Amino acid sequence: MAGVSDYIALMKVRLISLLLFVAIVSMVAAKGAELSPVSALEMLAFGFLGLGGAAALNNYVDYDIDEKMSRTRDRPIPSGRVSRRSALVFGLSLVAVSVALTAFLLTPLAALFVALGAGLYVGFYSVYLKRRTPSAVIWGGLAGSMPALGGWAAVSYSHWLTPLVIFLIIFLWQPAHFWSLSMYSKEDYESAGVPVMPVLSSEAQVLRAMIMWNIALLPATYLLYFFGSFSSFYLYAVTALDLALMAFTYATYRFRRPSVYRSNFRFSLVYMFMILLAVAIGRVV
Repeated sequence: MAGVSDYIALMKVRLISLLLFVAIVSMVAAKGAELSPVSALEMLAFGFLGLGGAAALNNYVDYDIDEKMSRTRDRPIPSGRVSRRSALVFGLSLVAVSVALTAFLLTPLAALFVALGAGLYVGFYSVYLKRRTPSAVIWGGLAGSMPALGGWAAVSYSHWLTPLVIFLIIFLWQPAHFWSLSMYSKEDYESAGVPVMPVLSSEAQVLRAMIMWNIALLPATYLLYFFGSFSSFYLYAVTALDLALMAFTYATYRFRRPSVYRSNFRFSLVYMFMILLAVAIGRVV
């Protein structure tokens, strides 16, 4: 019998926590120190429901993939702790409640971005792209970048260059980040028949693609300083973080071991969290 912890597991809390942070940082970028704590808490709560619901629906769609991968076969659906029907109802309910509450208590435009993000993640990425093409990793990033727009729309309807640049940073960051994961989990993806790039291409080709995407990311991180009202703290912080990113990228290309890919994946998470933190601090100091 499914317990509360199983339904929490369906929501992929660790994964969505970074996306929630993106939304909150976008709100801070819009309002600075004037951001209402109530609005931030509402976004945290409603965003948690919407992102968690979309994650539950992803579990519903990917149950057959998850049961073939050692990394995911203990998830609630493939392990039999939660039925697919229950996961479907749970996920749809969470997304619907999130959209409704966001529309009534924040703004209708923010609610639209919540719905769009869920639709892109479940319908466009999970159902349509993931099983068909390695470019799913790239275009699936549209869903992961949507909280940047949703957070901004919750508190502002103007000056859209800043959230669009945050959106771009998240979008450009995601491919290399995910390829690090799929490099050290290559056998899992291969056995599940998921056409990720490390399964279809040589190691050198994947690593070159990671370098290309990370290089493309660098100028995007500087655009915020010119388009938004950020202090020099952001400029110094992003410079140090970008240098660290390229150092890790070079080490990954140079040493080419599963342990290095795993370390790069973890650093990539830290990098994005610190970039977002720099955005927030650079806006309020």
